[in-house]
Amino acid sequence: MKKEVSNKQAGAERVVSKFTDQMIQTIRDIKAGWRKSWISTSANGQPMNLSGRSYNRMNEFFLYLFCEAKKFRYPVFVTLHAANAMGAHVNKGAESAPVLFWKIDVKSKDGRHISIDEYRNLSKDRQADYETFPVLKYYNVFNIQDTNLGEVQPEKVDKFLSEHFVEPELRNAGGMYANEALDALVSSQSWVCPISLQQQDRAFYSQTTDSITLPVKEQFNLGGTEDEVFVAGQEFYSTMLHEMTHSTGASSRLDRLTKTPFGSPEYAREELVAELTAALMGHKLGFNTRVQDNSAAYLSSWLKSLGEDPKFLVSVLADVSKAAQMIEQHIGNGEVA
Repeated sequence: MKKEVSNKQAGAERVVSKFTDQMIQTIRDIKAGWRKSWISTSANGQPMNLSGRSYNRMNEFFLYLFCEAKKFRYPVFVTLHAANAMGAHVNKGAESAPVLFWKIDVKSKDGRHISIDEYRNLSKDRQADYETFPVLKYYNVFNIQDTNLGEVQPEKVDKFLSEHFVEPELRNAGGMYANEALDALVSSQSWVCPISLQQQDRAFYSQTTDSITLPVKEQFNLGGTEDEVFVAGQEFYSTMLHEMTHSTGASSRLDRLTKTPFGSPEYAREELVAELTAALMGHKLGFNTRVQDNSAAYLSSWLKSLGEDPKFLVSVLADVSKAAQMIEQHIGNGEVA
């Protein structure tokens, strides 16, 4: 029994290492030409299974990277069992993507395991005889393009894709990308702290005043081609999401920020949390984000931390998940038109 648990734990550790390797390669690509987007449009839409259930944010990022590496158009996945249940098969030689999840393990003082439901039904006195601890586990999924679902269930697949992966018209009259949800967040001042647009050269979140200051949108427009002007609008919103993420870390909210000097490992870690949260939220809102100028200096630091401890990424993504959830709540729950 102990050997079986050990093998499962080792499997989860291999998955974490695989995730870390994917992230290391992405950062190396960005470092080689750092204007590259964190997430490209090749994996348009939010990763989900064919029932419409989205994957948690830790897995989202790596399913995006998996789609880009394999050139999949849609981030839609199924397990082998689900594909077989729909009368389909997984293509020979297809590579699966692991999906991580936490499960609560319950063990008595003498080593006996029970389910979490059994534990919850025990009295408080009986529960004291048990220990609970989270265990990282995983299962494997396949992209629908690596199955024959499109052939055996064409109507189901076509209907699902048309409902969940409609590409919006993004261009506006001024040529710069515009995002109504984020614009409304500023105009209504409905974020967790004030967001001020000022004609100056810095974007920052101040812990002292608990406020965000951004350059005005037009300052991001440096001219050039039509495409460059359009992307300049995306840069503005990317910067906005980056600073919004920092503000979620205040002591009155997620209590993530610490008084650390500029350039320290802790400071670099917070920059990675802000970068990945902005990338995830930008992609959900319909645009791509690139590594911020101020964060580019930390690329080597991130590679070093990831190489030394793969679990570093799990802890970062846990913070990304919480920050993204806070941003989603303010954008998606009716607080923003």
